[in-house]
Amino acid sequence: MKLNHKAIITVFLLLVCALCMAACTGDKNPYAVNDQQNFTVSVKYDANGGLFTTNTSVIVDSYNLSQLPSSNGNTQLALRSPDDPSRGNDAFAPVLNGYFLAGWYTECKEIDGQTVYSGRWDFATDRLTVATNGDYTAAEPVLTLYAAWVPLFEIEFYDRASGELLDTLRYNPTTKNEIAVPVWSTETGAIEMYDFPEKKGYTFQGAYYDAAGNNPVNTEFVANLGSVDLTTGTGINTTTKLYVDWTEGEWYHIYNVDQFLDHAGLNGNYILHADLDFTDKIWPTVLMYGNFAGRIEGNGYTIRNVNVTQTNNSKTNAGLFGQLTESAAITDVTFENVSFTIKGGTRVMGTNYGLLAGTISDQATLTNVCIANGILQIDSSCYFGVDDYSIGLICGMGNANMVTGDVTCKAVGDAPESLKIQVNDNTVTVEFLTE
Repeated sequence: MKLNHKAIITVFLLLVCALCMAACTGDKNPYAVNDQQNFTVSVKYDANGGLFTTNTSVIVDSYNLSQLPSSNGNTQLALRSPDDPSRGNDAFAPVLNGYFLAGWYTECKEIDGQTVYSGRWDFATDRLTVATNGDYTAAEPVLTLYAAWVPLFEIEFYDRASGELLDTLRYNPTTKNEIAVPVWSTETGAIEMYDFPEKKGYTFQGAYYDAAGNNPVNTEFVANLGSVDLTTGTGINTTTKLYVDWTEGEWYHIYNVDQFLDHAGLNGNYILHADLDFTDKIWPTVLMYGNFAGRIEGNGYTIRNVNVTQTNNSKTNAGLFGQLTESAAITDVTFENVSFTIKGGTRVMGTNYGLLAGTISDQATLTNVCIANGILQIDSSCYFGVDDYSIGLICGMGNANMVTGDVTCKAVGDAPESLKIQVNDNTVTVEFLTE
């Protein structure tokens, strides 16, 4: 084919296979065809252990010098790399698993067990000079360019406390020269880990360049710390070590109700950055009945307009939280305009109910927790079969003195006048009145 008066034929071949085919068939091999058509000057690209996307290890460009401009008896050939986009459909990228391409070189040698390259070809500026009337054959390339492969660079992530290798990130520094450091997302409330590894049951706290923790990573990105010596086609400082600190538990930074709902769990840990208004929102059922073992750091903010109703007779603990376990901790938060309703038909037997929690463990930590305008409601059609139950304004069982505030209790339903409710400190007792 002709392109700007330059004839280029890209021949995909393995030298041995081509020669064997010609010997077996007696037909002219590709080299003879090229020579016959005066495509006599060849440049070979050796994938050097890799493969082109043609699934061959070699490609050859051949030129017809008679169709190219010359000066002073010489022709200057501007070579194109195999993956040059200007080749169009004839562009082929070489690949080698675990390596990246550093460039094309005229020399490739083994020195002390290491492959060293020299004569890097600059396709933008270098030109191949050949004699216009030289005696060339297509089968004998005037130049071979070798692919120089460098092992993928690595970032090793270590647990700074234990020294354990958590993960290794391998990457091509020619296409990726930095990685993002984990950051809290104001959109999701979770931490974005990017290329950093996760550790189950823990949350990222910080990273360091040294195991002692004296050189912290205090930038948004960790830049590529290694480099490639283009003169020799070899990598320098190809491995970077990062040491990561962790906080126990899965933590979330909460800026709105939806984030809290998305991440609600019995082992979740939450840091509030705004008031949370649950108007037209449903308090998480998993918290209402479950054993909460996480943390809520309120930072002085308020959780308001929460209304929950006991509907599951199979649960023995219910409230805003079913149970605050010994590892639960809630600090610096106010619950405002909140209610807990023991609905009609509930079998109140062997149960613990309270506005904040059915049960608060003695080892739970509640600091500066306040309830403002809280209401505990008991439906008149509840079934109190025996006296084996505990109902409290704050909690059915446990230390209610860890919480301050204003909670009232009242009867609701079809016949609220049939219930006589007595409150003694935190304890609520119910008596059915009959005529």
